[in-house]
Amino acid sequence: MYEDVVDRFVQEVPEFTPVWQEHVADNGEVLQHVLFWDVTMFVLDAHERGNRKIVDRCLDFLERALQSTDVHVRNLVGTSFVENVGPWDPAVRDFIGTWPPLLREQAARDGWQATEAPNNMR
Repeated sequence: MYEDVVDRFVQEVPEFTPVWQEHVADNGEVLQHVLFWDVTMFVLDAHERGNRKIVDRCLDFLERALQSTDVHVRNLVGTSFVENVGPWDPAVRDFIGTWPPLLREQAARDGWQATEAPNNMR
């Protein structure tokens, strides 16, 4: 559910805890869409550092969130993660190509185009 999506993310990706704690300290509460900017930066940073384990756990969580029956959760991932990555930007094209299928589909709706054949994707 939308109300606990951040709590579930932090449980599955405990490395994100300091970012979440700072967000709550600054805002007095969890503002999901605002915090998902930080999720985006966290995932991109882990990708740039080559930390595939963290990236995979984050992307797996986000992929499952896109399967939620809660439209607000799906909207959160689509607008405040996928769009924040900037799927239209050629600089992230190859990274998006490693995403699970539903995330790639969302990115494609937002302007991403694969550079490799689908069998080379994750």
